[in-house]
Amino acid sequence: MCLVTEHARLIRQYQELLAKTIEIVPVTDIVMLSRSDFLAEMAKVNIIPIDLGTPLDADLSITSKAELDRIAPFLVQLAGLYILQIRDCEDYGIEAQSRAASYHVSGIRLGLGNINNSQASGYHGFVLTLDKEYNIWWLEPNASFEYAGVWYKIGEHGYFPDKIFA
Repeated sequence: MCLVTEHARLIRQYQELLAKTIEIVPVTDIVMLSRSDFLAEMAKVNIIPIDLGTPLDADLSITSKAELDRIAPFLVQLAGLYILQIRDCEDYGIEAQSRAASYHVSGIRLGLGNINNSQASGYHGFVLTLDKEYNIWWLEPNASFEYAGVWYKIGEHGYFPDKIFA
């Protein structure tokens, strides 16, 4: 298999997917939470921030679990886009974080941590968030995982986050 040809095919496939019009219905049931309060909730379960030294967002928007469930499928990307060391797990997480912002939910952030399950083990990237009840949820944005596109509690399917990009 020629990597360049395969890469070009994947790019075309992705562009075709993007060309399909998916109406984005923004979340209106949001609450603004200060970055420090958001991170304080994460710290309660030993999730520490990855930051740029100077925070870019002072506040983050969070929403209800019902709204998180509604937008979850739109945060998942095609499995075939995965390229080790080029477009891998943390890139899927960053893309999901960016897509969430299109729905006006900035509190869905890249998360990192250990996973250990039948599909993978080791350090991994995905997304984390809080709902309005301050429950912490994670979501796998890579469609190759059987549980992608659904919000889970920490520990389910062997996901144990320890960092969040916020």
